[in-house]
Amino acid sequence: MTDFIICVSTNLFRIYIISRFMHIFLQGQKFGNEFPNIEISARRRRAWGCKNEKGSNRMRHVLAYGGFFVVNTAAYLAFHTMWVNVACNLLGIGLIALTYTKALKMILFVTASVYIINMGCSMAAILPFVDYKDGMGFDQIYEVLDVFLVLVCEQITEKIVDARRKTENIQNISLILLPLCSIGMICAIAYTESCTRTGIVIVSIGLIVVNFFTFYLYNILSETLFHQYENGTLRQEIKGYANQLDVMLQGEEKVKALRHDMKHHMNELKILAARGENRAIEEYIDDMQEFITNPNEIVASGNIEIDSVMNYMLYRAKEEQCNVNVKVQLPKTVNNSFDINVILGNLLENSIEAAKQTEEKRLDIEIELHQGFLRIQIENSYDGKLEKYQGKFLTTKRVKESHGIGLENVRKIVHKYNGMMEVCPDGDLFRVILLLYLTEDKN
Repeated sequence: MTDFIICVSTNLFRIYIISRFMHIFLQGQKFGNEFPNIEISARRRRAWGCKNEKGSNRMRHVLAYGGFFVVNTAAYLAFHTMWVNVACNLLGIGLIALTYTKALKMILFVTASVYIINMGCSMAAILPFVDYKDGMGFDQIYEVLDVFLVLVCEQITEKIVDARRKTENIQNISLILLPLCSIGMICAIAYTESCTRTGIVIVSIGLIVVNFFTFYLYNILSETLFHQYENGTLRQEIKGYANQLDVMLQGEEKVKALRHDMKHHMNELKILAARGENRAIEEYIDDMQEFITNPNEIVASGNIEIDSVMNYMLYRAKEEQCNVNVKVQLPKTVNNSFDINVILGNLLENSIEAAKQTEEKRLDIEIELHQGFLRIQIENSYDGKLEKYQGKFLTTKRVKESHGIGLENVRKIVHKYNGMMEVCPDGDLFRVILLLYLTEDKN
């Protein structure tokens, strides 16, 4: 009975680890998507009127994982035969991978990789202690060691894949210590003479539960922080659009007022022209221009999406009494404006936060798009205090948990467009230069 309980527990935990492997290898791939390397956010899918496939995908995953668990557990308990277990594992993992992608090469790669890792961990956990022969049963405690070794390999694989993708996952490497400590505890208890087999079983199942909930709750916390950041970004966009709408309405009101009194202005200009008072004409036209100019419209490139974010952020900078110099040269239509706004929103927020702590309160911005290359340079005064970790600058804000996500998103977007990001602290000035290649949108 105890062997059955441990077998079911370890198989459930193994299914969870396999789901983590699928997330590592097939992250961002959608079932039936012709372009599996392109991840479409839920926000954009709703904006484009795409159907929500979340429910149908979840049902496929539940059926695949549930079926694999039932068949694999039953086959192991009934046969204890290596080839039957090999066939069940390969078919089950392949079926699960199929629910994530239709790319045959990717399915074969993921299936082979996950199974090889599982098989290697099984050999490392069982063969040194058991003279195993095909069809022979063995103590299920070794299966507990096996799944913890697989979890360690999953953590290492996640770090390797993230490093190659340059996604810079925020997950801490110290999480690997949890399954390693669990392995050490089981080994220590197993060689303790006073410990009974029932005690080993209880400790093993308890450690499996603790590991599962630790990693599961950590993932939920990470997703929650990301959604909080995403919601904050959307709120900032909404405020930016509302601010831009106010700016446009104010400008429209001034244009209407000027148009209403245009006859009087033209008469005055005619009188001044008849008198030959050219200087007075220039001053009168300057007054008209000053009247129609909206002080809240700092940026007017013609691109509403980018202008809204820029004007909102720069309005905040003006409220902090920052000395703002802006030079923006953009066409009215710019592809990928959503990603550009994520970059501008994060960098400007950091720059304003740093500049307001100084006496100079300087903020210089240059943005230009030329022949597909977007160059963004943001320079601000700062107090000289910087925090670095592994060669990267970190936020100096008091609340750091969510702000780090924004900085990472900037780096991800730069990498997405095969761009460059240069951070140059120089004396009491902090400069960030970005160069992105924006491909033409064929849609």
